[in-house]
Amino acid sequence: MERNEVLRVSEVAKRLSISTAAVWYKTNPKNRRYDPEFPRPFKVSPNVTGWLESEINAYIEKLAANRKETA
Repeated sequence: MERNEVLRVSEVAKRLSISTAAVWYKTNPKNRRYDPEFPRPFKVSPNVTGWLESEINAYIEKLAANRKETA
């Protein structure tokens, strides 16, 4: 069975090799760097936002698959 941990913004940024600000840009429809394909975060508590590890992994796999198609 797949583990489905909650990742914080710093962990998501590290996995994607981008800054934490870039992660937030991807989630904000008002930003020009918005990515509608990027997994939506959810509130874990009033001061904590997270992403499901499985959704981030699927996003990375989708990026890799797109790379193979356009190469």
